[in-house]
Amino acid sequence: MQNFKPKLSIIIINYRSERYLTGCIASIYKRLSGQKIEIILVNNDPAEKLDHFLFHPEVKLIEVGDNLGFGAANNIGVKKASGKYIFFLNPDTKIASGNFEKMLEKMEADNEIGAMGPRLLTEDGKTQWWCAGKELSLEQLIKNNLGIIESKKIWESRNEILTDWVSGAAMLVRKDVFEKVRGFDENFFMYFEDQDLCRKIRKNGHKVMFYPQEEVLHYGGKSRVSFFRQKAHFFRSMAYFFKKN
Repeated sequence: MQNFKPKLSIIIINYRSERYLTGCIASIYKRLSGQKIEIILVNNDPAEKLDHFLFHPEVKLIEVGDNLGFGAANNIGVKKASGKYIFFLNPDTKIASGNFEKMLEKMEADNEIGAMGPRLLTEDGKTQWWCAGKELSLEQLIKNNLGIIESKKIWESRNEILTDWVSGAAMLVRKDVFEKVRGFDENFFMYFEDQDLCRKIRKNGHKVMFYPQEEVLHYGGKSRVSFFRQKAHFFRSMAYFFKKN
C-alpha cells in the first residue's frame, strides 16, 4: 500500500497495446521521478494479462472485462484516482522531454487552467498533426478539406498558447474540474471525446492550454484495430459531436 497521497494520477487504457506499456511506464519513471505519482492501468482487453506490471508499487490495475471504449474506461480510472491532477496517457507513447514538472507547475500557478496538452511527436521527431487546435465546426471542416488548416498555427507553436482542445493521447486535467463537467461523454466510443471534454471545460469557465515545451512521443494507431473500424468510429463520433454541440 502507498503511504503517501499522490499529487498526480496517470491513467493508461490498454486495448491490444500491452507490447508498448513497458516503454511507456519506463518513460514515466525516467521523466517524472521527482513527482509523487500513481499509475492506473485500465485493461479494456480481457485477452491480455497485465499482472506483471503490479511489481511497480505505484501501479494499480483495473480489469473491466470488455472493451468499453476510451472515454468510459478513463472515467472508471478517474474514480479510482487519488491525485489532484489527472494525466491521461495513451499506452503507445513515451514521455520524451523533462519539462512535465514545469507544465504541472504552470497549471498549479494558474487556477483558471483546466486542461493542458504537450506537443506530440511522430516517430521521426516531427510535430504530430491535430495534437491541439480549434474546435471543429462545419466552417472549420470545409476549410480543412480545402487545405486552409487554421489549427496548424496552434500545434506548430513553440510557446504555450491557449487553444480550444488538446489531444486525449496526453492530456493533463484538474481532477475537480473533470468531475465538475462529468468527465468524458461515454457516447463517444473513440475519437472526439477529447474535443468534447475540452469544450465542456471551457464552458465551465476554465482555459485549455497547449504546452509544446513538454514533448510526448506518440506512435499512434498501435492497438491493432482495423483501419476500417477506426474510420467507422471516427465518422460516427464526428456525427455525434456535431449533433450534440
